[in-house]
Amino acid sequence: MEADSMVSRAIALCLRDRWKEAAELLAENDSWLGELFGGLAELWDGRSARFGANLTQRERWPSRAVPRCLDDQIASYVAALLVLGERARAEKLLADEAFPESRLRDSERSLLAAMRGRPGPAIDFAHRSLTDGSGPGYDIGASAMHLSTVSVLLSEGRSTEARELLTAARATAPALAHLLDIAEARVDIAEGETDRATRLLHAATGGLVVGTDIAWADLADLALRRNDRASAKQALDALEALAAAMPTGRVLLHRHLVRACLGEEPADECLWLARERDQPLELAVVAERLASRGARSPRPGPRTPRRAAGSSASAVR
Repeated sequence: MEADSMVSRAIALCLRDRWKEAAELLAENDSWLGELFGGLAELWDGRSARFGANLTQRERWPSRAVPRCLDDQIASYVAALLVLGERARAEKLLADEAFPESRLRDSERSLLAAMRGRPGPAIDFAHRSLTDGSGPGYDIGASAMHLSTVSVLLSEGRSTEARELLTAARATAPALAHLLDIAEARVDIAEGETDRATRLLHAATGGLVVGTDIAWADLADLALRRNDRASAKQALDALEALAAAMPTGRVLLHRHLVRACLGEEPADECLWLARERDQPLELAVVAERLASRGARSPRPGPRTPRRAAGSSASAVR
C-alpha cells in the first residue's frame, strides 16, 4: 500500500508539471505505473536510460495483462517520442504494436500530421483537442502539439490565429508548460518583438530539459540576426552539452544547424540529417536559416546513406 501511495503522489506531481519531484519519488519503483511515469519524469529532465530500456523491453511490460492499461502505455510512449521529435520511432512503435492511429489522442495525431507535412489536419486536431480536451495535465503531448501547431500557423503567416490558439492552450494548464513559452516566443519573433522573445526563450531553458534544444536554436538564430556571435556560441555550448546527455535526432540537428550557421562546419551534415528526418516544416526552417546565415554550401557529389554521429537511436531505443 505504501508503494501504491507513493505512485499516486508522484502522478499527482506529474499532473502539476512537477516532474523532477516525481522522478525522485519513483526512482526505485518498478510497478508498471512507476516505470511509466518514472521513465517519463527522468526523460523530461534529460535522462533517457530508463525510458529507453522500457521501450526496448516492451514484452516485459506488466500492462500486457490488462488491454486498457497496455493501450495507455503504448499511447504514452508514442506521445513521448513525438514530444522528442522522433516521428520515425513513434511510427515504428505503432507498427510493431499494431496500434491504429485512430486510437491515439488528438494531440498525438496533430503532432504526426505536422511532422508529415500535413498542416490542415495538424491544425484541425489541435483545435479539436482544445475543444474536447481531457483536462489539465493529463495529455503529456499537449504542449508539444501547441508548439507544433503555432509553428505551422506561423509558417502560413497566421500569427493572430497562432496567438489565439496559444491563449486557449495556456488556459488548459498542460504539462511541459515551458514548451508554451517557446511557442509564444515564436509568435513574438514573427511580430517583431525579439527582445521579449529572447527573455521567454531563456526562461524556457531554466527547468526541464526536453524541448530546450528548440529554444537554444532559436536563441542562436536571434543572436546571429543582431550579429552577436558570443551569445550564439553560448547557445551552441548548451546544445553541445544537451547532445552529449540526450542525443536525439532533433537535438543533433539543432547542434549541427547552429554549428553551420556559425561557420564551424559545412551545411551538408545538417541538411542531410534534416532530409533524413523527413519532416517538411523542420527542413524548411533549417534551409532558410542556413541560407540567411550564408552557411557554406554542401560539398558536391552524392551522399552515401549513413547514420549521423551520436545517432538518436541509442538515446530512445
